[in-house]
This record gives sequence, C-alpha cells and structure tokens, in this order.
Amino acid sequence: MQQLSSAPSHGASDHNHAAIARRPQFADRHIPMALAMLGLAQVLMWGIAAWLGYSSTELDSAEQLSWATGLELGYWKHPPMPSWIMHGALMLFKPSIVLPLVMVQTGIVIALGLTWRLAREILPPRQAALSVLITSLVLYHNAGADSFNHNTVLLPFQAAATLAFFLALRHSSLRWWLAAGLFGGLAMLVKYVAAIHFAGLLLYLLLDRSTHLRRNFVGMLLGALVFALVLSPHVYWLHANGYPPMQYAHSVMIPLTGPASAFASVGQFIETQVFRLVPLLPLLIYIVRQRRAAPAHDDVEMVVSRRDKLFVWVAGAAPLLVTIAFSLLSGSKLEARWGANAFLLTGMVAIVAIRPHLTAERLKNIMGVTLLAHVVLCAGLVAGKSVVAKHFDRRTRANFPAAELAQEAERTWRKHTNAPLRLVATDIWLGGNLRAAGLPGVAVLIDGDYTKSPWVTQEQVHACGMLILDDTISNGRAGVANPEQLHTLMDSAEAAGSMTLNWGSAKQERRTVHWAYLPPHDAAHCTQAG
Repeated sequence: MQQLSSAPSHGASDHNHAAIARRPQFADRHIPMALAMLGLAQVLMWGIAAWLGYSSTELDSAEQLSWATGLELGYWKHPPMPSWIMHGALMLFKPSIVLPLVMVQTGIVIALGLTWRLAREILPPRQAALSVLITSLVLYHNAGADSFNHNTVLLPFQAAATLAFFLALRHSSLRWWLAAGLFGGLAMLVKYVAAIHFAGLLLYLLLDRSTHLRRNFVGMLLGALVFALVLSPHVYWLHANGYPPMQYAHSVMIPLTGPASAFASVGQFIETQVFRLVPLLPLLIYIVRQRRAAPAHDDVEMVVSRRDKLFVWVAGAAPLLVTIAFSLLSGSKLEARWGANAFLLTGMVAIVAIRPHLTAERLKNIMGVTLLAHVVLCAGLVAGKSVVAKHFDRRTRANFPAAELAQEAERTWRKHTNAPLRLVATDIWLGGNLRAAGLPGVAVLIDGDYTKSPWVTQEQVHACGMLILDDTISNGRAGVANPEQLHTLMDSAEAAGSMTLNWGSAKQERRTVHWAYLPPHDAAHCTQAG
C-alpha cells in the first residue's frame, strides 16, 4: 500500500513563498501617502468626537465666532488673521460647535505637513517621517489644541515661514526669500509672538557663516520689504486706534516681584512644558533602545551635515529660550500658554540627537501606535469634558447647554416682537455659543462695548433692537467683571427678566442668565451687522 505523506510538496512551498513575495511591502515611497492618511484621520477623529461629545464650544473658539462677524484690520486683543480665516470659513459653512475644532486640527495637520517637508531637506525619508510622528504627540498639537485661537492658528504660518527661510538660505533663492517675507508677515498678523520664533531663525543666520552671501542679503531685504507691506495695514490700524492689543497685553501681564519670583516662574514654566511632552516620551524611549540594540546593517547610518544640525538645534531651542529671556528682561511672569508655539521642531531635534536606525516595517508599526495614541488622547479629553464631567456633576466649557440658551434667547425675543433677532449684547462665550448652537445670524456686541465690536453701531441697535444677556456667575463669565456698558444697556431696557439653564445636577445651583430687551424701531429697514 502506498504511504501517504503529510509533508507539503516543493510546488506548494514555492507557491507560498511566491505569495509572500507578492505581498505589498511598506516602502519609502508610501510614506507621504501614509502621513497624509494619518492627518486626515486626525481631522475626522476630532470632528466626530466634538459632534458626539461637545454641547458647546470652547472659550477661544467662541471668541473667534463672535469676532468673525466683521472683517477688521485689528481686534482689541489681537491681530486679525484668525478672525479673517474664521470669517472665510463662515462664508462656506454655518457656525457650529464642530467647525472650530475641525479648523484647528486642519491647521495643525498643515503645520505638520510643512514640518515634514522641512525635515526631508535634512533627514532621510523614514527619519523625517518619524520626526513628524514625534512632533504630533506634543500635547499642544493634539489634546491641548481644542480651541481655535491665535496660538493654534499660528502653527501653520510659523511652519511655512520656517520652511521658506530654510530654503531661501540653502538655495540663495530670491523667490523663497519673498515667500519667507510673506509668511512671516502673515504669522505676525496671527500673533505678535511669532517674532520670538523669527529671532531664533535670525540667530542661526548669524551663527552660520556659510550663509553670509551677497545674494542672501539681497533676498533678506526683499523679504523684509514684503514683510513690511503685509503688516502695513495692521500697523496703520494700531496707530489710528491707540495700540489696543498692546494695552491688553500689558493689562494681563503679572509682574515679577524679585529673584525668587523669577526663579519660581521659570521653574513652573519649564515643568509645565515638560508635562506637555509626556505623550511622546514612550516613543523616544523606544527609539533610543532600538538604536542601541539595532545591528549596524539594520539601516543606512543617518548622516546630517554640521550646518543642518546647527539649524535644527538653534531653530528648535530658541523659541523656548527666547520666551524665558523675554520674561526675565520684561519682569513678567511666564504663562504656560507662552510655550504653545515652541515645539514644531521637537521631532527633528530628537532625531538629530538620537540618530535612530529605522526599517520601513518598524516605521509602519510606529505609525500605527502613534495613531492609537492620538485616539486615546482625543477620547480622553472629550470624554473628560463631557461624559466623565457629567458623571461627577462637573460643569465644563464643553458641556454647557448652548442649544438651550439659543432656544431660550429666541423664545424670549419672540415674546416681545416678530422682528428678526439680529443683535445680542453679552460676553464672548455666550455670544459665540449662541452663534454656534442655533442663532448663526446674530452679531455680538461684546460686553456692550462698541469699541470691542466695531461691526455693531448705535444706529443698528436703534433700528434692529437688541437682546442683552448677562451671565452673572463670577467664575464662569468670559470677560470683564460687571461690565459698565452692558449694565447701562440693561438699565435702558424696556423689559427684563432671567432664564435658568439646565446645566449641572440637582445638587448644584442652576445657571441663571439675566436678560433685557431693547425694542426695534425700524425693523423693516434693519441692516444686519457685519
């Protein structure tokens, strides 16, 4: 009898090896697409999380929804670029709770993409990709960026200016110098602290003598001219209005009272910034251990030129160091948020320092782990501000009943008139949430102050009428305490009352918002603000 063998035939074995050989392998050419897919996933993930978990928008996002009513050359606290961007977005989409968060994450992804482009000028493809993954895990670039504000909007402009500056120097390109001036000017129109980052770039220029070429100096002059032209309308506005952003910045700065105060301020600031790096520490530990364990043939040894190392170290470290120096020289206490724009080159600094060996398969696995980390960070933040906060009877900016507020405001207005509700006087948080959660067409007279809201005039208030809302809870109001202009408007109102919102549990005092009604006098010819 013929004995049957269970061993596979050589033909079957060859077929299996051929199938494995045909299996698509992750290669360097797949890196850009993989990074793009990770970026898209980040935007979608935060949008879905906000849609599922948030019932109101964050404070800074509400502020931009309020400011974006009018296109101004400047606003009382800050330069105008974020509000211009929000204004453009609102021409395409209705105000919503989700929109600001999607815009934030889109800007961060763009910034990371530009940082990837810069990293490719200095690092091999895999190490460049790894540097972006590391940078994406800085808390300022994920869970710490759930508000559309001047810090988050600055990131893509800062990245674009850095990339243009680097390419201008490396190629002595007048075209890139013009681009550096353009993006530098736009970055300053986002927030003046962009100058701190530019100080680091200029320091590198001074240190790298190989860049001291006549063509580069000519290019710098042209870039400076573009920079000045971009800023000139805003500078004119500053001069014409008495420099309100500078006055605001001066009013909120906390003075240092001596050496001990300065030492404590710097220590607390550094401690906070280190905490912002915690999510990327496991990845750094992993690549350090792999670097020590990897055989020499695991990957080609990474080589970075001396001038490129100098750029990475100086441009990467300068923003944080210059911020600390500014605080000490100006005698102002360091605020934690001042570090929000200091970490775009964190991943590049880490890669230049560690010089990791990296196979394509290992990079693919790190991408998967990084995506998982982003999911955990997003879910943790959103759940903490919504589901977990509700369970423990905590009020947060994310679980405020904005839709209920909008419905109550509309119902109160309709009790007195059939004219459309066009104008509301209140603080920026209530005003922004009204626009995001049911009243997209209203314009906000912030704190009842016409200087803070030039898109609203007294003539419009007389014609259209106005609903005034005063959030009296001292620890929840966004803006100055007891705003005199708002109280003056309330005192002149035809009717007044209060609304109680279902915010918190039965164990807590319900949120009370006082309202007052100014009637329209020419509703048929009412011109909508903005």
